[in-house]
Amino acid sequence: MSEYDQHDVERRRTPPPEARVHLAKWSPWIWIVPALAVFLAGFLIVRYGYFGGGDITVRFADARGLDRYSPVRFRGAKVGTVQNITIDSQLKQVVVRITMDASMGNALRTGTRFWIVEPGLEGGGISGLLGGTYVGIAPGGGDSTRDFKGQEYAPVLTPPGAGKTFILETNGVDPIAVGAPVQFHGIRAGLILGSEYDDARRVTDVHAFVVQRFVNHVTASTRFWRAGAISLSLSGGAVTMSGASLSSLLSSPVEFFTPDVLPGPPAADGTRFQLLDSEQQAEAAAGGEQFAFVTYFPGAIGGLQPGAKVQMRGVDVGFVRDVRLRYVPQTASLETPVTITIDPSRLELPADRAALDGAIARLVAKGMRATLNSSLILPGASGVSLDFVAKPGSARLALDHDPPIIPAAATGSGVNDLLARLSALPIEDIASHLQSTVARVDQLVHDPALSDSLHRLNASLADVQKVAAVTRENVGPITASLRNAASAAEQAAGRANQLLATAPQQNYDLGSLIKELTRAAESIRALSDYLTEHPDALLKGRAK
Repeated sequence: MSEYDQHDVERRRTPPPEARVHLAKWSPWIWIVPALAVFLAGFLIVRYGYFGGGDITVRFADARGLDRYSPVRFRGAKVGTVQNITIDSQLKQVVVRITMDASMGNALRTGTRFWIVEPGLEGGGISGLLGGTYVGIAPGGGDSTRDFKGQEYAPVLTPPGAGKTFILETNGVDPIAVGAPVQFHGIRAGLILGSEYDDARRVTDVHAFVVQRFVNHVTASTRFWRAGAISLSLSGGAVTMSGASLSSLLSSPVEFFTPDVLPGPPAADGTRFQLLDSEQQAEAAAGGEQFAFVTYFPGAIGGLQPGAKVQMRGVDVGFVRDVRLRYVPQTASLETPVTITIDPSRLELPADRAALDGAIARLVAKGMRATLNSSLILPGASGVSLDFVAKPGSARLALDHDPPIIPAAATGSGVNDLLARLSALPIEDIASHLQSTVARVDQLVHDPALSDSLHRLNASLADVQKVAAVTRENVGPITASLRNAASAAEQAAGRANQLLATAPQQNYDLGSLIKELTRAAESIRALSDYLTEHPDALLKGRAK
């Protein structure tokens, strides 16, 4: 048997290997991706096919900062989203494609208006600044459409429910945002529906809606003002700050209040009120009926603004209504008519024009004139003051003019007068003399002779100090020596007296010598005592 046959036999005897079969387990997680895709597709179909308002196109002259995915809001609620912003083929308009919610499906008609609301502080407070740009919508009537033309300003909205709408007149300097709250004693009582310009009256009409609960609080004596502002007052010689709370700064509302005394009947729907700029003006205007007067100041009025206070003896009696500048062709000059209002109740007078005119006429005859209030803290005029600054009988109230004219003071007052006096000072001459004086002082200080004299004086003073020090050291020994000499002379005189007593036969000249020695000793002692009390006598000599 060959080797190959033997190997084949052994291979046959070995059992054949068996294949291992592995059955993989089925995992349901593999279907999660297609399931999510089906769910998302269904949601989009249901959301935009059944419940969505569909896409619309709004054309604006300017996008004004509008971005993709900017919201569309109606009465503060989001009702749509900006999907795309393009430019038309003629490069004249901005085409905005918007996806609207299903809740606004019935509002997509030809009368519906769209506009762009930009962020800003005007009328919207800080919340308007942080809110971002969005598209506003005001539903209207007409046929159904998907193509709209946007407008550049916000329209007046319709009232949201039961209540009254009041017209607030303002000069339109600071606009008020649509939807800004209307408050009564800090409680939200309504909202601003919008603003429009009245061509006939030349004022801006702000439509303020008040809900039914608060309509009875709006009467003929009610005053409206802009809240959400901080005001500075310079009255009383100090700076005082008043104004809004944090919530008012965020929303910039319009507030109103009604005086408790004689409020009057409730105002009818559509009643017009003046929108004042501050709470102080509202309080001043709510005191009662006010009557207008005009005054003409001879010079610049220093930035006097409407709403400034009118005072008598420091008490508020009214406010400035209007400030104008007028050219007089007859004299080729400029004049500034300032219209002020005075509340008769502040003077304890009846609300009667004749009574107020008579009282003002008598005050003017006694020297009362209109002057400008100024402050040393901030430049410009802060108000009008009626003070007695003229001679009695020098002017009168012009009752033949409507409104009557109150004469103004012939000269300025306050800071204006002070500035005029400062301007009249010879500032240049004073500065020239002062500069010359400084130059002379500088020349004197830097004079070499003066410097040399000072050095010599310092050397002399040093020598005097040395002599004084030596004298102060030697006064003691000199005084002691003098005292010793005086004692020795006294002892010699005493010894001589003893000798004279024992030898009377001595010559008379010896007695005279003793007397001289005694006097010398007394003189030496006196000199010693004087030097002890006046050691400077060695330098100055004995005082005469």
